[in-house]
Amino acid sequence: MFSILRSRFRDRQQFRLFGMLVLASFFCGLLVAGRIYMNRYNLQEINSLREVVWSRDITFIFLLWNLFLAWIPYLVALKIDRLRRLGAGRFAMVAWMLVWLVFLPNAPYIITDFVHFRHLPPVPFWYDLILFFTTASLGLTLGLLSIYEIHLIFKRWFSKSFAAFLIFLSMGLCGFGVWLGRFQRWNSWDIVTRPEALFRDIAETFTTRHELMHAASVSILLSCILLVGYGLLSVMLDRRRS
Repeated sequence: MFSILRSRFRDRQQFRLFGMLVLASFFCGLLVAGRIYMNRYNLQEINSLREVVWSRDITFIFLLWNLFLAWIPYLVALKIDRLRRLGAGRFAMVAWMLVWLVFLPNAPYIITDFVHFRHLPPVPFWYDLILFFTTASLGLTLGLLSIYEIHLIFKRWFSKSFAAFLIFLSMGLCGFGVWLGRFQRWNSWDIVTRPEALFRDIAETFTTRHELMHAASVSILLSCILLVGYGLLSVMLDRRRS
C-alpha cells in the first residue's frame, strides 16, 4: 500500500512534502477542535450542525474550509506533474493548468482571514493567534508549492526567462483573485456558475478609478508576498534537487 502511494509522486522529496502538509493540516484541525471544546458551553444553545458551522466567532470552522480550498491548487499541480510523467498531451495539461490558476488565489487568501481575528473569551488570545498563523502559513505554503510544481513544467516547455514571466503573471493574477474574493466576495467556481456577473464586476473595477487603485494596491502587495516567499522556497528546493 505504501509503495503504491509512493509511486504516484515524482521523487522522495515530493512525497515527504505531501506527507508533512497532511500532518500540518491535521494539526490545524486539532486546533479548531480544541477551540470548539473551549467554547462548548457557548454551543449548548445550538441545535444543529448547520448552526455550528455558521457560528463563526465560536468555532472558526471557516478556517478549515479555506484550508481545504487552499489544498486544491496544490493537488491539481501534483495531478499535472503526474500527467506529464505519464506522457499526457499538452492540451490536457493546459486545461488542468487553467483549473490550477482559477483556484490558486484560495491559497494566499487565508492570509486575509486575519480580518476575523479578535480576542473572544474563553479562548485565550495566544491560542487564536497560533490558530490563525498556522492556517495562514499552511495555506500560503500550499500555494507556493503548487507554483513551484507548475514552474518546473514551464521550464521544460519554454526558456527560463519565459517560464519566469509566466510565473510572475500567475502571481499577479493570483493577487487580483484574492482581492476579488476578499473585497468583492467572489468564489473560484463563480467563473463557471456566474461568469457574466463576475466579468461585469471586473469590467467595472477597471473602469472605476478608486476601485482600480484599490485592486491594484492589494494585488501588488499580495504578489510581492508570493514573489518573496516563492524565491525563498525555490532556492531551498532547487538546492536539494541538485
